[in-house]
Amino acid sequence: MAAEVQIRPGADAELPALVEALGERPFFVDRPAHQHQGRGVLLVAWLREPADVPKVRRYLPGVPQLDHLEVVGPLQRRGIGTALIRAGEDTTRRLGDERLALGVGVANVEARRLHERLGYVDWGHGPVVGTWRAVRDDGIAVAVSQLIDMLVKDL
Repeated sequence: MAAEVQIRPGADAELPALVEALGERPFFVDRPAHQHQGRGVLLVAWLREPADVPKVRRYLPGVPQLDHLEVVGPLQRRGIGTALIRAGEDTTRRLGDERLALGVGVANVEARRLHERLGYVDWGHGPVVGTWRAVRDDGIAVAVSQLIDMLVKDL
């Protein structure tokens, strides 16, 4: 399945991301004001790739997914995970989506508890196998798989 390109007027909150990705701060800094004054429209194109797992694509077509959300052990339980999820939700809303998905390892009870506390619910189609590439400490890339429960939230 091909990636979906979404083209739409840029939002004020996207300015930092545009400058980081493209540079050109002097050009972009006044674009939101020009847009609000009706003196032009800054069009941005966002590439949205479909989920890697076919079952997720089938049951959640077009639903964005938070991937690889992780807070290292010593920094857990300080609100960082919640802040990351909220930022993902805010970005999802700004991009015009009304639903968000994320996967959590079936054995990761603490993370699932956090997600459920934030309003995520099981998607109702059973676990999926998530596979990704990781680089070991010795520099060798390996495939890693994990059984994952998918959770969704209506925004």
